Formats: sequence, C-alpha cells, structure tokens
Amino acid sequence: MRKLFILILTILFTSLFTSTLYGIEDRCVATVGTRIIWDNDVKERASVRNVSYESALFGIIAENLFAIQAKKENIPVSREEVDNRLNLIINGYASREKFFEFLAENGVSIDQYREIIADQIRADKLISQKISSKISISLIEISKKISKMSEEKEVVLLSKSFNDISEVESFISNLRENQNQAVSEMVSTGWIDSSRIDPFIMQKLKDAGKGKPVIIRTSEKIILYILVAERDNSPEEKYMRARKEIFDEKYNALLSDYVDELRKTIPVKIFDKSIEEQLFHK
Repeated sequence: MRKLFILILTILFTSLFTSTLYGIEDRCVATVGTRIIWDNDVKERASVRNVSYESALFGIIAENLFAIQAKKENIPVSREEVDNRLNLIINGYASREKFFEFLAENGVSIDQYREIIADQIRADKLISQKISSKISISLIEISKKISKMSEEKEVVLLSKSFNDISEVESFISNLRENQNQAVSEMVSTGWIDSSRIDPFIMQKLKDAGKGKPVIIRTSEKIILYILVAERDNSPEEKYMRARKEIFDEKYNALLSDYVDELRKTIPVKIFDKSIEEQLFHK
C-alpha cells in the first residue's frame, strides 16, 4: 500500500519533463491535464502489480482522469472520511513514528498527504457513481461462467511480514523449535480459492509443499508464507469466483469507455506514439 501512495504522490506534482529525485534519473512519459506521469512510477506499478508497462500506464492515467473529474464535479469529502482512511494507512506501519518518518523521507507534510487521500476518496466516489453502480449480474450469467471454469482448489495460507532477512531466519528457527507459538504469530487467510493468490506465490508454495516456509521479497518488505491445507473448491467459492470474474469483465469494459469519454474534455498526452496507439487507438 505504501508504494501506491508514493506513486500517487509523485504523479500529482508538476515539474520538468526530466528530473533527478534522490539521485534517481527520471523522465516524463505522459501528462494528464497539468499532471505529469513519470517513467519510474510506471515501472514500479508494473513490478508491484505484476502487469505490463502499458497496463500500469493506463491505470495511472485513469486514476488521474478520475481525480480531475471528481474535483470538477465537486464531489464532497468529509474530514471524517479522510481521518478514517488515514488511520487505516497508519495502522499498516509498525508505528505512527514510522509513518511520519516515511512522510519526512519523501518531503511531504501531513496536510499534503491528507489532500492526496481526499483526492483518492473523491475518485473512488466518482467510480462508484459512474461505473460500479451500473453493473448488474444475473444468476444465468454466473451459471454459465461456472460451467466454463477450470477446477481450482481452496487453500489455507499463513503469512507474516518482516523488515529484514535476519528476522525471517530467526522466526523460521523458532518455527522449527516451537511450532505452535510461531504459528500463533502468523495471519491466516482462512479457506480461499487458490486463484485469488498471486500465481507466482502459489506456485512457490506448491513446489515447497505443505507446511514448508516460502520467503517472498517485495520492494517494501519480506513476507513468509506457509501452505497449511488444500481441498476441492466449495460451491460457494465457485459462485463467488464466477461472480467476481463477471464483475471484473464488466467493470473493465465500462472503465475503458469512461476513460475515453473523459479524454474528450481532459487532455492526455503520451510521448511514446506506439504505446499511445496500443492504449487508445486499437
């Protein structure tokens, strides 16, 4: 989550078309209105979300379009809404001090950060009004989708996040010596469809086998996973998975149409013509 907010923060600031921040060279790859989108931010989004560069760029462009349009429409955001989301973000850090260290490292005041959050909430409300509320799914559609779905298993995973590898090694050692205590410190997913787990992580867990720790490094932290159990999918899980897939398909189609609509009044410029053709002139 921290990456996402760093990303949104960066693209909100206008600057020159090339820049050096904390010694890192960057270049502008697109603009949305007066907002600049940086190459490194797109690459980071692509890496974190495991999507193509083009998909990451489209997502950032869409977010900026929604934020601009939401302000145009004067969508209200209360202080309480901002406070609630800010508290959720702070709770994702080891402590409030760590959160404010993060802000200081990025040269952002708490008031600036609150405004970024307010922009996000406005955009979320706009998306709900213009896209999500228009989606309906029938039982017939769900039944057809289930009939075409491949068989997936349900799994239970345990996970725990760490800041450095020495903490992971110490925890694994404790896991071998006092399994019950170590497991009690981990977060359980409960039974979930394996298709909802990142395919890379799921494959690593299958290769390791049940009960074996798997270490996954991200740009933010180190996460330890354990595959605890697996079973055939329940009818309820198949229903939920089918419904989600249908929702995602309809959502993406409506989102693409709405982006095209907003581009008629909010200028979008992509400096790589081949990418522009791929995203907007299919």
